[in-house]
Amino acid sequence: MAEPQKVFLDPNVLAGIKNLMVRARTVVEGALVGEHVSPFRGGSVEFAQHRPYTPGDELRYIDWRLLARTDQLHVKQFEVTTNLRAYLLVDASGSMNYPTTGGISKYTYATILASAIAYILIQQSDAVSLCLNEKDKVKYLPPRSQVAYLKQIFQLMEQHTPSSDNDILNLVKYVQDRVNQRSLIVLFSDFFVDLDGLNQRIKYLRGRGHDVMVFQILHKDERDFPFQRFYRFMAMESNDALTADGKQIQAHYLEALKEHQQQLADIMRRSGVDFSSITTDQAPDRVLANHLNQPQRAKKLRTMY
Repeated sequence: MAEPQKVFLDPNVLAGIKNLMVRARTVVEGALVGEHVSPFRGGSVEFAQHRPYTPGDELRYIDWRLLARTDQLHVKQFEVTTNLRAYLLVDASGSMNYPTTGGISKYTYATILASAIAYILIQQSDAVSLCLNEKDKVKYLPPRSQVAYLKQIFQLMEQHTPSSDNDILNLVKYVQDRVNQRSLIVLFSDFFVDLDGLNQRIKYLRGRGHDVMVFQILHKDERDFPFQRFYRFMAMESNDALTADGKQIQAHYLEALKEHQQQLADIMRRSGVDFSSITTDQAPDRVLANHLNQPQRAKKLRTMY
């Protein structure tokens, strides 16, 4: 009997859910059910101390070697340790607000993925930080591992509207100036940025021993350029505008995009970065599962921690 086909989550349906915590949990459940690889190395336990055995204690925690030496029953006590710090850098520049109507924006899609990763990490007792750009400032939440901290992370993303002309490079610079401990750094952006500057930032992070994951988020309009008549194209981070016949410039645009994408992929490949280029019409749970279950993911984290 054939197995039923799995139905993946429609991004627009997810965007209609007002509570980002619910979105995160839904995506995680859809991504990890049936997957066989743990996406991160989660929280571990360290021995803290002994205490005398009392009736009702689980036998598996009895220290049998100590019993042989002292002839007394003691149980081991442990404390949970956080062995991973993750910094989620979500591009909130104006271009991420596309489209402003008629579908899920790149920023909203980025927050869905970021919230799902934060949810996984904190459930594993790992520490999560969030960075967003806002005009000439950076909104920053330091890394913490408490489950209650998720609400603060989600609220910051939900209440924010992309508008800044500062891009992902500004966020990377902010983090690299503050993070000394080897960490997991996850970038969410459309990456319509200066690629030479991006290359320098990525090489610096990797040179400091950080593990880097990159999600490029595009809209299908940016991928396909379906504009077939005269349009007034408005910049989303300035007052610039261009009136042009979309049909005439389509080939030039697609060629420029292809070159940009190839250069971007080459930067990530040379630096050993886990890179996914996706569009907002793709199911987030499938994207998450594909990215986190890459064979190199667990190997990299084992090397770091």
